[in-house]
Amino acid sequence: MNLSEYYNTVMELSHGIVITLDEKGRIIHGNSRFEAVSGFEISQLAGRDWFESCVDAKRREQARVLFEDIVRAGSMGFMKGSLRARDGSKVYIDWNMKSLYDSHGSLVSVLCVGQDVTAHVERQHQLQHEHDRLVALNKELSCLHAMNRIVSSDMDSPLPDILREILGIIPPSFQYPESTGVRLVLDGEIMLSGNFQADAACRLGEDVFVQRVKRGRLSVSLDGCGQDGKSFLPMEAELLRALAKHVGWIISKREALSTRRNLERQLQHADRLAKIGQFAAGVAHELNEPLANILGFAQLAAQTPGLPAQVARDLDSIVKSALHSREVIKKLMIFGRKVPLQKTLVDLNQVVRDTLYFIEMSASRGRVEVRTDLTEGLPPIMADPQHIKQVMVNLVVNAIHAMPTGGVLTIQTQSFKDDVYLAVGDTGVGMTPEVRRQIFNPFFTTKDVDQGTGLGLAVVHGIVSAHGGVIEVESEPGRGTRFEITFPCRATAPDGPGGGGAAGGAGTDAPEAGQ
Repeated sequence: MNLSEYYNTVMELSHGIVITLDEKGRIIHGNSRFEAVSGFEISQLAGRDWFESCVDAKRREQARVLFEDIVRAGSMGFMKGSLRARDGSKVYIDWNMKSLYDSHGSLVSVLCVGQDVTAHVERQHQLQHEHDRLVALNKELSCLHAMNRIVSSDMDSPLPDILREILGIIPPSFQYPESTGVRLVLDGEIMLSGNFQADAACRLGEDVFVQRVKRGRLSVSLDGCGQDGKSFLPMEAELLRALAKHVGWIISKREALSTRRNLERQLQHADRLAKIGQFAAGVAHELNEPLANILGFAQLAAQTPGLPAQVARDLDSIVKSALHSREVIKKLMIFGRKVPLQKTLVDLNQVVRDTLYFIEMSASRGRVEVRTDLTEGLPPIMADPQHIKQVMVNLVVNAIHAMPTGGVLTIQTQSFKDDVYLAVGDTGVGMTPEVRRQIFNPFFTTKDVDQGTGLGLAVVHGIVSAHGGVIEVESEPGRGTRFEITFPCRATAPDGPGGGGAAGGAGTDAPEAGQ
C-alpha cells in the first residue's frame, strides 16, 4: 500500500468528518462522512475555497481569522463552527485542526477532524428558547399579579390614576427596563411612563379592546435600539399583547364597578326620596287645613274697622307668613305627588317665552343677559303646562341667583327622534361635586336662613320624573351650571302616578341651580 492509499484509508476509517485544507483554506480532500453530511461530492469541491463554499456568510470572516491563527501557531487548534450543506441546511460541527508538515518543515496541509454536534446544539437552542419563554412568562405573571394588586387594593381611585400606576410596572417586565418607555392612548387621552419615544427604531404596539370595542393602544419603545444588539425579544411582543388584553379587562372591570355603584346609589336615593315624599305629603296634608284657617281668619280680622296700626301690621305679617307657608306646603304636595297632573299638548317654546316674560325685569336688575336658542317646529309634549312653567321658573330663578354680579343665562330647546330637550345654563358660581350630589335632596340649600326652603329642585325633579322625563346637571366651581331635561314627545307619554311631583325627586333653592 502506497502512502496515498494509506492516507485515504485512515480518513475513511475515522468516525469523524475529515477534510484537509491547504494554508489558504482551499479544499484538498475529504472523507465519505463529510460527503454524507454536506451532500457534496469531494470531487466537486476540490480546489475551491472552504469558507466561500461551506461556511455561512455571517460567520465567514470570523472563521477565516481563526483558521489563519491556527495555521500560524502550528499547534493543535479547536474551533466551533457550522457547515452549510448543499440543501441549504446548517450542520453544527466542533473542529479539531492540526497543521501537517513534511520532513523539510514545509506546510503540507491542515487536517480538520470534526464532530457533528447538530442534535446537541439544537437541543441547547430548544432549552434556551424554553428558558426564555419561562422567564418571559414569569415576568408576565408578575406584571399581571402586580396589576391585579393595584386594582384590588385601590378601589376608589379614579381610573386614570390606576392606569398611570399600572404603566409604571410595565418596563421591569422587559429585557431593558431602564431603556423601555410605555405609552397608553385611551379615548384620546395619552398616558406615559418612562422615556417613551414615538419615533424609536424599536417600537411595539397593541390595540386595547374593552368589551370588543377598540378604545386605545398600548405601545412600548426601546431607547438605544440596535446598540450592542439591543432589541425587543419575540416573546416581548407576546408579553405586550397579554398586557394590552389585561389593561382592557381592567378598564372593563372598573367601568362595570362604577356603573354598579352608580345604580346602587340611584336605588338608595330613590328609596330614600320615596319615603321622604310619603312623609312630606302626609305632613303637608295635615298642615294644609289649619293653615287655611289661620290665613282666612287673619284676612277677616284685618278687615275689622278701627284696628290699631300695630295690630294691622301684625295681621299683615301673619297673612304673608301664611301665604309663604302655603307655597311651601304646595311644593311638598307636588313633591309627594298629591297634586294631580292635568296633561295636554304643550308647546315647550311657548312655555319658555311665557316664563321669560315674567322674569325679564328680575334678570335686568341682576345684570343678567338672557340668550335663547329655540328650535322652530318643536314637537309638542304631553304635559301639565302649569307644572312645566314651575320647572322653568325654578331653573331660571336659581340661575339668576347664581350670578350675583351678572352673567349670561342661556336657554335652548331642540328635538331628536322621540324626545324634546330643554337646556338652561348660566355662567355663575358653579357647584362643587359634593354640592352637585345633593342638589336633588329635599330641604338641601346653600342659601342663608329665610332665603330658601330647599324644595325648588325637589319640585323640578319630581315634575320631570312624573312626566317620564330625565334631568341631568353639569357644573364646575367658577364655570357655571347647565341643566338638561329630556321630555318624551309622544302623545302616549306616561302620567306620573298620582300627580305632578315625584317622591324620587328632590331639590333646593340654592344660589346655583339649587345650591
